[in-house]
Amino acid sequence: MYDVCAVGHITRDRIRIGNEVREQPGGAAYYLSLALRRFGRNVAVVTKMAHADESFLLSELRAERIDISCIESATTTTFENVYSELDLDRRVQKAGSVAAPFACSDLNGFRARFFHLGPLTTRDMSLDFLRGASARGDVSLDVQGLVRDASGGEIRMDAWPEMEEGLACVTVLKADEDEARILTGENDPEQAAQRLAGWGPREVIVTFGSRGSVIYSAGRLHRISPVPASKVVDATGCGDTYLAAYLHRRLKSGDLERAGRFASAAATLTLGRFGSFHATERDVEDVARADTIRARE
Repeated sequence: MYDVCAVGHITRDRIRIGNEVREQPGGAAYYLSLALRRFGRNVAVVTKMAHADESFLLSELRAERIDISCIESATTTTFENVYSELDLDRRVQKAGSVAAPFACSDLNGFRARFFHLGPLTTRDMSLDFLRGASARGDVSLDVQGLVRDASGGEIRMDAWPEMEEGLACVTVLKADEDEARILTGENDPEQAAQRLAGWGPREVIVTFGSRGSVIYSAGRLHRISPVPASKVVDATGCGDTYLAAYLHRRLKSGDLERAGRFASAAATLTLGRFGSFHATERDVEDVARADTIRARE
């Protein structure tokens, strides 16, 4: 049995920050699985892409000996993420092609403690697919793709029509503050987290980029302070790394606040370089510990 089976399209991303442009693999399944693997977790990935892109997009996962089920699609999902050099919390995102959607049969043969679902567009995962995943184990969901309409090229955020039925299938939910507001109509992220929990998720995480996050579960709200970054290079994948670190700690214990602090420190380390998370669990613990000491001074 795997600790986590990450399901989602691995993408060909073009990252533009100011005048610098890079092309690299991306997507929630990519960033989350690599971080979990580097924390020592037994992880699998289920993805879809055009055969011609496999060598470029899967090489790092294969080097880490992550088990991959890559189902051929006529197209690969492609994105362009444009950031201002002055504010990496915000981006303009444009979509190109989108790979084929996932089906329940794509999960056949996989057993995991968590099935992490990382849809990138509204076309990726149906309500039936969410129900099929939840029948196999606990589901963690990054809701971003279910509120992102990619039909016009530039990403437009919109409501998730099947939200209430979908959230009933979810154990751990992650949303950023904009996504939480669209789903609930609440401008206050703490109120949004509580409303989202009312539709079924056992744990709800709402992130605010460089301003921290909140975790709501069992009637308790945990406020997680941000860990200041010593170096900021690229924010792509920070949310996925946060959730990977959170799941890693949640598989160890039920201390949500400590899991959140660890996740915040891991996301901060991701900011310091392009590409996926490359630190160790000890590195993250050292950053979290140093921040705790700084906050007490």
